[in-house]
Amino acid sequence: MKQLIIVFALLSQMSFAQEKVIPKDQMNSIRYEYNWKEEEFLIINYRFPQDYCPYENYEELEKTYTWLTNKVYSKVDMTHNRNIYVYGDKLAAKPILDFTTHYDDIGHYFLKNFFDKKGNCIGLLIINSKGAYKYIIGDYSSKDIINITEALKIK
Repeated sequence: MKQLIIVFALLSQMSFAQEKVIPKDQMNSIRYEYNWKEEEFLIINYRFPQDYCPYENYEELEKTYTWLTNKVYSKVDMTHNRNIYVYGDKLAAKPILDFTTHYDDIGHYFLKNFFDKKGNCIGLLIINSKGAYKYIIGDYSSKDIINITEALKIK
């Protein structure tokens, strides 16, 4: 009997599981604020605020960007992707902010909704054009990016 109850509880949880989708009004704001036009995916390389990270994570931002471009994104087909870098600490990121590729986290939207986990320094969020998303907190690779975009492809 006990096993039957556990199985029923698990099945009922699965039937109520929802796909992770950003509401339409928030999607419109994200598209506008981060200049996301017709691309199928928005890839957000997120840097946590300094007080979340156990080490100085705002040193050498330009070197980190170059490394990601050359070592990670060079292995990913970026044809249908908008790739941006979003920083949770606007003041620390000020030298690199260009509002073309490098942005601050406006209103800490991404921090509040996806990355509010102290003890972390970086993360990755990928959103498809319908608002479905997946994210990683911590290090990520080109293989992770490819796997997530494949999983989020609209059929």
